[in-house]
Amino acid sequence: MSESTPIPKGILLLAFLVGLCGHATLAVLTDSQVPFSLFPLIALVLAARQLYQHYASEPMEGNTPACCVISFFIGIFGHSAFLRVQYPELGSNFVPLIIALLLAAWLSVKLGIMVGKQK
Repeated sequence: MSESTPIPKGILLLAFLVGLCGHATLAVLTDSQVPFSLFPLIALVLAARQLYQHYASEPMEGNTPACCVISFFIGIFGHSAFLRVQYPELGSNFVPLIIALLLAAWLSVKLGIMVGKQK
């Protein structure tokens, strides 16, 4: 296996927050069961701005863009599953939960966390 540049965890966290806050903002604006709040919109703007600043200042090399997209979708599906647990009338949380877990497993393989050690 060839050693590649390590992926910074901060940008993955920011991508996760953008996905989470984006889905929360969409849920607040479209679902009548979810109470209105401005905090998801404020958090979305701040996280997206910080992610853009990080993107503009440092180059994205190797698997970083793919891992950011995976982290973004983990945020979306994770919040969707959480919201459906909180408000059961929105539907089952089985599909978003399974998708979020599969994406998390894929991300851990891409990051090298879940790779078997060879002797």
